[in-house]
Amino acid sequence: MSFYSVDQAKCKKCLICVEVCPNKLLIKDKETGIPKMRIGAETACIHCGHCVAACPADCVTLDQMPNENFISVDSSLAVSTEQADQFLRSRRSIRSFKSKTVAHDTLQDIVSLTNYAPSASHKQPVQWIMIESPEVVREFAEMTIEWMMGLRKNDRELAKKYSVAGLIAGWRKGQDLILRGAPHLAISYMDKEKTWHDTDSAIALSYLELAAHSRGVGACFAGFFTYCANDYMPLRERLGLQENHICCGGHMLGYPKFTYPRIPMRKSLSVNWL
Repeated sequence: MSFYSVDQAKCKKCLICVEVCPNKLLIKDKETGIPKMRIGAETACIHCGHCVAACPADCVTLDQMPNENFISVDSSLAVSTEQADQFLRSRRSIRSFKSKTVAHDTLQDIVSLTNYAPSASHKQPVQWIMIESPEVVREFAEMTIEWMMGLRKNDRELAKKYSVAGLIAGWRKGQDLILRGAPHLAISYMDKEKTWHDTDSAIALSYLELAAHSRGVGACFAGFFTYCANDYMPLRERLGLQENHICCGGHMLGYPKFTYPRIPMRKSLSVNWL
């Protein structure tokens, strides 16, 4: 099978695949009217799958992306605008968690959905470390406190910026203000030489949070842990991060201890229309 092929018996010559190709690698054959790939364009293909996904006649095949691996869209599952609006507005950053753990399959479903997050040139560079054990999450919170103690001793200016004194004092009183007693932790990382790593990881983390929200699982960005994971060698070694890896963010995960029956107000949105 060629890199890009079209079943000519099924093709309607609608040329939708040509239109949706991000890098404009497809063209119309002058003789048959059937779409084809430009000569030598295979190396420029980013394997986004748009040509296959958009074809209404199901006649396009892309090498390395078997058609049976594409998921059919079920229009009956579409949500209304009002449902989507409430879902997005009702998301909260959860900092109080139940001790009940989330089932492995649910955590797997949540992180798997991040694979559908858009990324620059469809590189899909984000990698994940999923901490399923509450005891390990607790260990990482303690290691973050250890790092903060070192900051207070060796870098007072940074320690003041991060307000580590209060966080350390809280820990000593039995308050986990680092990972909030969350039973699980999702950690995103990638090669720091990758372009757009901040953007790609932020989108993937947002997908993770919304996927969790759809399953009744709360999430919150773990900022102090993320700082630590990029600066404290004992934690980096424990995570298995290499020198070329950057920790893009951690998300605490667990069932919310409380519900939120109201959606809080937001400040006025700043928008410039041109």
